[in-house]
Amino acid sequence: VPLFSNRDINGSELLKSLIKVAREKYNGKVPSDDAILELLKSIPTPISELAPANLNIPQPLRDSLTAILAEPTFNTLNNAGITPLLLQSLDISAQIPKLIDEVADGARDFVPTPDAMSSAARRAYRCRRTLLLQFIDDTLDDSEFLEGYLKEAESVMKMKRPMITIDLKRKVLEGNHLTPLWGPVGGEEWGKAIEEALGGFFGGSGGSAAATTADEGATDGEEVGVMNGSSESAKAVRQRLGYAEVEKVVEELVCWLDEGSL
Repeated sequence: VPLFSNRDINGSELLKSLIKVAREKYNGKVPSDDAILELLKSIPTPISELAPANLNIPQPLRDSLTAILAEPTFNTLNNAGITPLLLQSLDISAQIPKLIDEVADGARDFVPTPDAMSSAARRAYRCRRTLLLQFIDDTLDDSEFLEGYLKEAESVMKMKRPMITIDLKRKVLEGNHLTPLWGPVGGEEWGKAIEEALGGFFGGSGGSAAATTADEGATDGEEVGVMNGSSESAKAVRQRLGYAEVEKVVEELVCWLDEGSL
């Protein structure tokens, strides 16, 4: 995967440097001299050729940048509950450079290969109950193929034990390949903090609702309107961030577990 038509640069080192700088920034720090220097050297020509051999930000300047920019930004994001999400996104992004390096080294398929996995599923799968979750916008999904393999596995098992049956279900849900991994990293309380922080932006009513509750003369009807407005804002946030799709996944899993008395 050449970067900027340079076949010697695949972008891996640039991504690693960007992630390192971002991680220090999201932790309320001004990026270290080494991190900034690595970033400058990893940027494709001509910037990388102009990068100095050494970099040293004077400590007074670093202290000023920390007090004026880094710490206030960190405190704002942290109070809104957004910092854990940003750091989690960096953990996920850190896998991309490794993938780029593997492709650059000649990797062209998954290990084990899809053929090996399908063969093993046909031959050795023995679970009595299985739930397959398929997502409409997942272009990598193989649930329909896997369903066929597991039905073949049931046929193989019945040859040895005719009375055995496999309870196999496939549910098709809204979402994409990342939906099962998505959701508030801090659980329900952190999710509520996100809804409160972004409700006015996505829902359009969060700010006015807060103002209404602050008025001493608010009537019962107005308070009900505030509650409805907050609820609509929270709903809008969940939909925009994909949390509504995650909730549906959880509902399906809980229902499936209840059916099996697990």
